[in-house]
Amino acid sequence: MQVQNATLKALVQGEKQFTVPIWQRQYTWRDAQHEQLWHDLSEQYDHLCAGEGGVAAGHFLGSFVLSPVDPTAAGVQTFLVIDGQQRLTTLMLVLCALRDLGAEQTASTVDRFNKLYLINEFQEGAARYRLQPTEEDRASLRARVDRDPDAGTRDLISDAYRFYSRRLNEPRPDGSAIDVPLFERVVVERMAIVEITTQHGDNAHRIFQSLNGTGVELNQADLLRNYVFMLLPTRAESVYEQVWRPMETLLGVNNLAGLARVDLQRRGQDVAKDDVYAVHQRRLDPISHDEGRIEAEVRDLALRATHYKKLIDPISEPDPDLAAGLGRLARWGAQTSHPVLMVAYDLRQRGLIDTAELRRVVALIESFLVRRQLARIPTNALNRLFLQLIERLPDGAGFADSLHRELSRERLYWPDDEWLRSAIKSQPFFHIGRWHQRKMILERLESSFEHPEKLDFDQSDLQIEHIMPQTLSSEWREHLESLGQDPDAVHGELVHTLGNLTLTAFNGTLSNIPFERKKEIYGDSHLELNRALEENEAWGRDQILDRADGLADKIAEIWIAPLPGIPDASGDGFDWSRVEAGIAAIPAGRWTSYGDLAELAGTAAQPVGNFVTSLPAGSNAYRVLSSDGTVSPSFTWADPTDTRDVQEVLAAEGVAFEEGHATADGRIMSEELASLIEDSDSDDLAISELVLEP
Repeated sequence: MQVQNATLKALVQGEKQFTVPIWQRQYTWRDAQHEQLWHDLSEQYDHLCAGEGGVAAGHFLGSFVLSPVDPTAAGVQTFLVIDGQQRLTTLMLVLCALRDLGAEQTASTVDRFNKLYLINEFQEGAARYRLQPTEEDRASLRARVDRDPDAGTRDLISDAYRFYSRRLNEPRPDGSAIDVPLFERVVVERMAIVEITTQHGDNAHRIFQSLNGTGVELNQADLLRNYVFMLLPTRAESVYEQVWRPMETLLGVNNLAGLARVDLQRRGQDVAKDDVYAVHQRRLDPISHDEGRIEAEVRDLALRATHYKKLIDPISEPDPDLAAGLGRLARWGAQTSHPVLMVAYDLRQRGLIDTAELRRVVALIESFLVRRQLARIPTNALNRLFLQLIERLPDGAGFADSLHRELSRERLYWPDDEWLRSAIKSQPFFHIGRWHQRKMILERLESSFEHPEKLDFDQSDLQIEHIMPQTLSSEWREHLESLGQDPDAVHGELVHTLGNLTLTAFNGTLSNIPFERKKEIYGDSHLELNRALEENEAWGRDQILDRADGLADKIAEIWIAPLPGIPDASGDGFDWSRVEAGIAAIPAGRWTSYGDLAELAGTAAQPVGNFVTSLPAGSNAYRVLSSDGTVSPSFTWADPTDTRDVQEVLAAEGVAFEEGHATADGRIMSEELASLIEDSDSDDLAISELVLEP
């Protein structure tokens, strides 16, 4: 490669065209980057105004890596912009804005700027423009170069032009206006660059990859796109136009990384978000010499994109019932189930299952997630759980039946109706899971009453309301005492349970007013969840538990129950490796609880306790205590001759005890345990990670 110092003026002048390759991303600069460049330009402008300019360029802007290609038939020398397209595009927009400012003073400014920096005067069509950005950005950039009066598009190119136009028109701190010729010198002469030009035989894609391989600026999809088109030297243009670009348009560029990840996961391969590109690269390397097979892989990914689109944008699914189910999963944040759903969509596409079976797959997953949440089963192992399911499910008919059976295995803790009923009465629903998940459950319950007119929950302003309020007023205390109940005991036990919760748009009005007044408001409600409350003469323990039973009946009807009596098959039991790793990672002087280990592994405290007793001598099992910091009465040393007192052993290691309870400052919670074992498992991805573009 040839390397030389240069300025923008030296770089762009002459019959040249700088083309951004198809495999690079669109223009991405936003206000943060523009503010920094404006600061640098302004600083150099102030130096020139103060007579401190000197001869050499004053600010180093960075390097531009260019790869020359054969001149056009008209003699225009063309360069691929391997690195530096964001800066080069921005500087061209600065020149457009400066030109338009100067044109208000001197009409000849337009012609001079165009000929010197922006266009090839004697060329027509695409060759006329000095900069040829990605196809998505071309129309917008050309509109700015051509001073199109209708160029009002809301895109990043137009936003950049408007940013610099606005700044150039603002008075300087001393009240003076921008001196156009002086600012022109800053842009084309005072911003130093290094021009790096490749030679014949250099691989432009590999150079781009080496410059951007850290992934600091490029996401996993950007790196994958570059690698794929590096392997398509003769087919890049057609594959991009026919396959890749339509896929980007379908999903939006911000969702391609998610597609690339779930494409690996549907094959049963777990992969962290930051490793997606590297894993795909290793997968494709063996066929890297075969353009036909690489193109086939791109076309296969594009097919998966049509399935993935329905998962992240359920309204694109034409079957209304299936779309509704997918919509609930999307709202829930059930991205960990995407690998299984992608497999199911593939089976439907191949004609091996029908839409009815796909609907059932979605319903089973929803029920599994909802029932587990109602019973407060930890969710942090769901990613691994769904990936492990894939290899155990059939490649065709019976997929939904097999999924039902596999999810029903004992150690996956899918609550049956009896367990569910008990949990609904006792668990603090208001504090379980995420707010939108709790609201979705209540809305689904409301919908189950089958109103003649369907409610539009999206347009309503419904909030979750405590019938017995979160803070007991004197009137509420008297009300509960009149029922012969201890107000504090009833409140502490039941206030956040499902039986005491409803939906309302009058949360602020209801607040903690007496139940007699609340009844009147509930009676005027359009929601069946509320109207039924009017029938109660009082509201205490009995009424809350009765309502919980009724809601449990509804929930059992809405969300499918697991199959009874499905044992854990030999070799197919619960994976205790995370619990073992967590116990091994507990350092001396610290302790954890059975519940923390259960949350780490996605199980319950009782089976963790059983497992801990089976660990061999020499393990850290004695550092696992009950949630209150006491030694479990059932704990025994693996060596039956060991008579040490567990509390004394822990105290000698540095664990502090108060009245037989280990103090909380020494406790390691599940999140810290996960970090200690360098855990890469994730809970359900946040909905905000999926970006739906218009």
